[in-house]
Parts: sequence; structure tokens; C-alpha cells
Amino acid sequence: MGGALVEALVAQGVEVTALARGSAGAERLAQAGARVVRGDLGESGRWGARAADAEVVFHLALPRLIPPVRGRHVRRAAREARAGAEVVLEQAAGRPIVMASCAIADQRGPLDIARPARAAEQVLAQGDARAVRLPWAYGPSGFICDISRGLQLRRFRMVGPAGNRIALISAHDAANALALAAGAPAGTYCVAEESCPTQEELVAHMCAARGATRPDHLPPRMAGLGMGAVVVQAITADQRIDPAPPPGFTCASRWDRDMMPALGGEESPR
Repeated sequence: MGGALVEALVAQGVEVTALARGSAGAERLAQAGARVVRGDLGESGRWGARAADAEVVFHLALPRLIPPVRGRHVRRAAREARAGAEVVLEQAAGRPIVMASCAIADQRGPLDIARPARAAEQVLAQGDARAVRLPWAYGPSGFICDISRGLQLRRFRMVGPAGNRIALISAHDAANALALAAGAPAGTYCVAEESCPTQEELVAHMCAARGATRPDHLPPRMAGLGMGAVVVQAITADQRIDPAPPPGFTCASRWDRDMMPALGGEESPR
């Protein structure tokens, strides 16, 4: 997401300074056109001075949730997300903040996997903040990309009946929404593609493009041993997204046409 956002901003002629945790991320952001500062979000002494001249602060540094993800991991991530958001709020010093948040929810509301993002939203709401809630984003890395690679290596199986809908957005569209939110009024926005595939349709599309054998179904309880209950809930929930995009935003991508090229695979046969 960071690389896609840098590319979108640089294409508009914006000078971008980006914070990167690791060497791979730093290289990707530099290739996208950013001036890169190495460090962690909590190490504001290393990057705060570089951010002092920024007109807008983008916050994409939510804690990573690496499977297996269980309730205690989400609670810890929520605490870390609040702490990180407090640092961002302090360093922004009244300037506009745009945060990449999580839109993954069902008919009852946000799923557990969204709790860290919502915790950060609450902190940033004290300032001049815009939260852009995103569903599963597809691009050259991330969870959707991991599923695609897992299918190719025969290491992913559908979870449960797989008839549930999964909301998606391309990293490119997500980045454009974040960039547009910088010029929008403070508040909460949400973007997603209009078409939501079921889990089974998504897997079938990936398998056709990768030339992989379609996997069988794994009971959720068994899947939870490897993925954790929080990830299983997010994969098997019938997701409901109510788009509320920033002014001027439209989705340019469609998962059934653009997802596999974005992941580094081939377009599915039509």
C-alpha cells in the first residue's frame, strides 16, 4: 500500500518523504520516488524532524497481524495501534492526517481483525483526521497475494462452505482514495469495488490464472489451528461494505480483470 500511495502522489508532482521499517520496504518506496527514512513509527526522534515540513501526514503503519492470529494478538495490536496513532497525532501538530483503516465487517459490524485500525481511528479523531476504510487490498504483496501463492503451491484450502462474499479493492484504487482524502473534509470514508466475489469464486479465479488445481474445503475449526480464529472469521464472514468514498473517487479496477496482473499472475481466461 505504501508503494502504491507514493506512486500516486509522485505522479501528481508531490514530494514524498516515507518512513520504512525494513530494507525491502525502503527499496520499494525509493523506487516509487520517495525520499526514505529508515525507522519504526515509535522512533519519532529519527523521523520527526523530516516530517516537520510536510503538508499532510499519511498513516499506513498499523501493527502487522501475522497468522495464526488469535484474540490476544488483536488486543496487543490494538494497544500498539493506539500508541502509534498517538505518535502520529503529536507529530502532525494540527496538520491534516490521512489514515488507511480497515473496512472488513459483516452485518453485525466490524470484525475482530479491524479492531486495531478502529482503535487508531479513535485516537486520530482528536485531530484533523481522515480515515479511509479499506477491504482486502490486492497488489504485489499482502494477504490476497499470499492466498494466490498458497494456491499455486497447494498450501491453501477453502475455509468452510466458501459461499461468503469477500470485499476487495486494488492497491492502486486504495492509494488514489487516500490521496483524494487529503483534500477532503475530516471524517470517515470507505471504498470497495462494487462486485464482491464469493470465497469460492475468488479461489476459482486464482486457480484458473495460475494453472493450479482447485483445493477442497477445510472446516473452520481445523483452519483456525494454522490461521487463528481471527483470520478464519475474516475469511468466512459474509462481508458487508457501505461505500462512502472521498469526493471525486471512482474505482478504476475490477478484481475479475485486474487482480491477477496486480498480483504478478496472468489474467484469467474469459
